[in-house]
Amino acid sequence: MSPSKPGRNDPCPCGSGKKYKACHAAEDRAKAAPPPTAAPAHPLKQDLEGAMALLGDADVSRLSQALEHLGVLLQAAGPQPGLRYDDKAFSDHVGQALAKLAAQEGLDAMEARNSLRVGVVRELGTRGFQEKLGAGLLAQVTKSGRTPEERRALCVGALLATAAKKTSKVRPEDNPVLDVVFDVQFREWSQKHAEVVRKYESLIAGMEQEDLTPEASEALRKAEAGELDALVKHVQADPALVERISREAKERAQRVEAKLREPATPSVFSPEEELWLTVALWEPLRAMKSQPKDPEGRRQVIAALLRAVKVAVDADFLEGMLERMRDGAKDPAADEPTREWLTDAAIAFEAEPARLVLAALLTARQEAKGRSAEEMVALADLKALPAWTPEQLEPYRQLMEKEGRAAGAGRIRRAQDWLREHPVQLDAEA
Repeated sequence: MSPSKPGRNDPCPCGSGKKYKACHAAEDRAKAAPPPTAAPAHPLKQDLEGAMALLGDADVSRLSQALEHLGVLLQAAGPQPGLRYDDKAFSDHVGQALAKLAAQEGLDAMEARNSLRVGVVRELGTRGFQEKLGAGLLAQVTKSGRTPEERRALCVGALLATAAKKTSKVRPEDNPVLDVVFDVQFREWSQKHAEVVRKYESLIAGMEQEDLTPEASEALRKAEAGELDALVKHVQADPALVERISREAKERAQRVEAKLREPATPSVFSPEEELWLTVALWEPLRAMKSQPKDPEGRRQVIAALLRAVKVAVDADFLEGMLERMRDGAKDPAADEPTREWLTDAAIAFEAEPARLVLAALLTARQEAKGRSAEEMVALADLKALPAWTPEQLEPYRQLMEKEGRAAGAGRIRRAQDWLREHPVQLDAEA
């Protein structure tokens, strides 16, 4: 073979008598081409493989737990494009559907909820929405500070959301990730509407009925009958009223925070709630105490703490707190300032639960006290331990059941589950 490359139409150097282009040209080009490089591995490859294994697991309880965890993460992330159905379309559909359901006789709560869920996901859970949901969930996976369990739950949701792209046989109402989004968004919708009603009722509590406009009186009457949309629209249509409600909410929150800092103010938490917050927020609070000096590091530490608070303060936790405050506000044995403070606290905590819970944790001067002598002894024993394990919390959980506090026992059980994955090492300073 000649050391110089022949032209395409030159005789091939191999001596075959053929032109080079018809003989060895293709073989020489293949030899000269650089070797193919392996495609880089997907950054979420391991998490996605774990999610795929979970979807194929015969033990569906693990998948159910992942979907429950996904709901908690979606709630903590808050309303974001791609992670919720279109807000206006959702509100319009739910409002109209609830009005129709209310007119049906003999429909129990489970049937009503299922009918509402199916209607929403059929109308709003389009293939386009599912693709956006899958992309949004994958974006959540890449956020710093995610635990392996959080990444796996988000990946499970992303894979379920993109299933419709691969097969047209999956109906929206049969896709569990769309149910998770519905549950989270419906809770938010319900809380938002209930919050508007309570704020409005609190605002007009000191006003005479004749001071209300006919429109306001009619909107309030409908709200008391269960038609909340009329009141929401009335409030939104009056900028002065919106500004007044916002100002009242800000002033109320300031009063509540000031009261929390007073040494004589009792804890707003029950003992089991305080214990749960201790174990769930231990690591974020320790990181807050020794936070980095650079601004970005501090921002990440604070964001991680707020995210942890939102996860810890779930709907059951918040409802238990609010119920105690509302009962205390109606207690005839309490003095007027105490009843007013509890009324303010219930409204403020419901409006901004994460911020007020964090304020209570960081500024309150008193700890939660036991409701019986036996409980006070059990709490003292726990606080004397250098570390907490699920087994060490078991006597306290059994005491809760013995005293008929099923919700408290459930909260302790959740703390035990948490400790199995996140051991807490206490110290004297804490």
